[in-house]
Amino acid sequence: MRQSPIRRYILNNLSQHHKDIVKAAVRKFGLSRQAVLRHMKVLILDGKVEAHGRTRDRYYVLKPIVNELFEFDISSSFDEDVIGRRHIYPHLKDCPLNIRKICEYGFSQIMNNVIVHSKGKTCKVRFLINEESINLKIRDDGSDGLLSRIASIYNLDDPFCGALELTKGKVSTDFKRHTGEGIFFVSRLFDSVIIRSNGYSLKHNLEKNNWKLNNSEKDIKGTSISLHIKKTSDQTFEDTMAKFSSKPDGSRFDKTFIPVNLVRVGSETLMSRGQARRLLRRLNEFKEVVFDFANVHTIGQPFADEVFRVFPSDHKETKLSIINSTIEIDTIIKRVKNNSQSNAKDNGILYDE
Repeated sequence: MRQSPIRRYILNNLSQHHKDIVKAAVRKFGLSRQAVLRHMKVLILDGKVEAHGRTRDRYYVLKPIVNELFEFDISSSFDEDVIGRRHIYPHLKDCPLNIRKICEYGFSQIMNNVIVHSKGKTCKVRFLINEESINLKIRDDGSDGLLSRIASIYNLDDPFCGALELTKGKVSTDFKRHTGEGIFFVSRLFDSVIIRSNGYSLKHNLEKNNWKLNNSEKDIKGTSISLHIKKTSDQTFEDTMAKFSSKPDGSRFDKTFIPVNLVRVGSETLMSRGQARRLLRRLNEFKEVVFDFANVHTIGQPFADEVFRVFPSDHKETKLSIINSTIEIDTIIKRVKNNSQSNAKDNGILYDE
């Protein structure tokens, strides 16, 4: 039987509107409050929604279908697929194939990182499925958090700088055994990913296609990674691989998107060549690089010159393009290109129209 669009709206939006979902539905459909509450009552009786609190302070949450918390000792002899078969994969059997593949891939990649790299003693996993979504939270108690390990590998000043490297891809502590693609693609497959490490919280929202790096509310030991995906997501493993490849079939990971905003520390502006070199670190490993200037309003001439004149001159095999830039940023980039003595046509830099 086809579900009422009002009830479907409530289920799809309840996670973001615990306290005002009734008001949101009233605005969306032009119904009375009483009419929306009748739909809510049906969802409660069906066991899909739970109500908490009295009338004025009442809020609603999706009732868990699966709600498991398990803990295990981290050992190099323990394989992630064994944990998955025992605790995760059987609960995914009724999900669409694309969702099963994404969840199994995400869990196995993060769990393998915990076992191989965390240097922790124990790992806790929270696994939650409700009517709307699938949620995983994996936390280890490693002596070094993920961002600190990345900073150490690449001789960075601060774990803060490790977040930018993580968004680029091809980050690993052991390239003989790992490709450095795991967390990169996990963060692009799930609707939202939150990485908490070393006092920072790095969040990626797939729908808005943005990254946010803030101080974490809790400075936890080790690393915590939370994964969320809606059951109705049309995201596929194959399409995501193709997006970051110069090959139509996605057979080569050689294209990346860089959130330029993560170069900044605090409220600083992007002015220096040092900041530019931090942005450009390891980008010669890619065939295509897209700089996303969302939430960046201007850049300085030294920064622009290092990125859009010096780097293309030294790495002609890497194609650069930009998106979400302002008129002011475009003007500064064109200025450093016009000042260049190079005859290379436009240095291969493309602009988002």
